[in-house]
Amino acid sequence: MSSPTIVLVHGGFVDGSGWQGVYDELRGDGFEVRVVQNATISLAGDAATTRAVLDDIDGHAVLVGHSYGGAVITEAGIHEKVAALVYVTAFAPDTGESVNALLGTFPQDGPQPPILPPVDGFLFLDRSKFHAAFAGDVPEAQAAFMADAQVPWGVEALGGVITDAAWRTKPSWYLHVTEDRMIPPAAQATMVERMGATVAETPGSHAIYVSRPRTVADLVEQAAHAVSEV
Repeated sequence: MSSPTIVLVHGGFVDGSGWQGVYDELRGDGFEVRVVQNATISLAGDAATTRAVLDDIDGHAVLVGHSYGGAVITEAGIHEKVAALVYVTAFAPDTGESVNALLGTFPQDGPQPPILPPVDGFLFLDRSKFHAAFAGDVPEAQAAFMADAQVPWGVEALGGVITDAAWRTKPSWYLHVTEDRMIPPAAQATMVERMGATVAETPGSHAIYVSRPRTVADLVEQAAHAVSEV
């Protein structure tokens, strides 16, 4: 196989522009990279958008998802061009599960995501708590911009059920982030064990893809090299 194209899928409350640091690292190392811009209104819609990007590339792909993007790549990753999956402190639902189902399993004795009550079917994070919860290792001014630039996350997207979990048939990697205050490290570890994914561990916040792009790129490239040798 030749080197795969890397396809980056963002999570909830943000858009694809947050991947720029990772994109730059991967491009600098010679990889073709595509960034999916999902509406985050429904899981089915986001998976369809991701599949459309996959349809448009030549050869095979490594599909990378952050946070809710993990659910998207789990649903879209059965696409024939996907050779590997990389989860970046991400949800990894099984067939028949949703993000909501996984949220219900999170430990209740730790930090809770500061998600505000839904308005007209959409969710936001409390702006005053965004820095601490989502982007603790991102500079304050940048985190403030991210908080003020939040993308509404559809309640329907959280309830979207996986029809065929791609990680059950595709090799998977997982970046376990030990200081995440959105997806608890213990919950990440439970998902990793169930998946049987190859795991790397790093300190950092939920916004690890922004704060430590080289760390994320290293794991993505590990996956890419592994499937290139097949």
